[in-house]
Amino acid sequence: MKNTFLKRPYINITNENGRIIGNGANQGWFSNSPWFNVSGQGCGIISALDTLFYINGNRIITKADYQHAILDFAKNIVFTKLFMHEFFGKFAIGLTPLQITRFLNKKLGNGYKVTYNGRYGHEDMLTKMEDQLQADLPVIWSLYRPRKRITLYTYKSVPGEYIPATTTNSHYVNAIAVIHDAAPNHNTMIKISSWGKIYFIDYDEYLAYTGNSIISAVTSNIFLIKKLQ
Repeated sequence: MKNTFLKRPYINITNENGRIIGNGANQGWFSNSPWFNVSGQGCGIISALDTLFYINGNRIITKADYQHAILDFAKNIVFTKLFMHEFFGKFAIGLTPLQITRFLNKKLGNGYKVTYNGRYGHEDMLTKMEDQLQADLPVIWSLYRPRKRITLYTYKSVPGEYIPATTTNSHYVNAIAVIHDAAPNHNTMIKISSWGKIYFIDYDEYLAYTGNSIISAVTSNIFLIKKLQ
């Protein structure tokens, strides 16, 4: 099967000295105040802004400019700070797909249409990912399954293996490539940007992680972005 990649290099974030510090942004760089907890609950904002910068052709973004973009998101989308607040230091609603689609549709204007694929479950989801990447559009991917976690891998060219790096059960990431026949024990790997780094998710493991959960069929899904003619 054919591998699918974005047509351009993914965005990089630079520090005040011009040094690249991230492949995409890392939510941990930003505010962790109780009523604007980007560090703890900002993955949805990061996925949306990374996507917006990429589509608009902004290859290099300074960390300072990214901070301004985060503030702009909160200004444009009501209840952003409330939804990111961790009540009792434990529980947060987190950004919803509706908030993300509303922001992107507003910022991209009439040239694009952004929708959430949740009501369609996981049928043909991989194909939809590949079609969107082929159109040079990143895929915002919501990961969620109560009480279950999914592994994120890094890739080591020597010895050519995918190494477990971390896990998550609730996170937004951006898919930037689909790689088939990636390794003997990984048939299809999705290359993602998360926390300012490159990771990989085994798609078969993802389907096992979501299982037959109706909740995960809706909440763990992708955003569809279409360029309008």
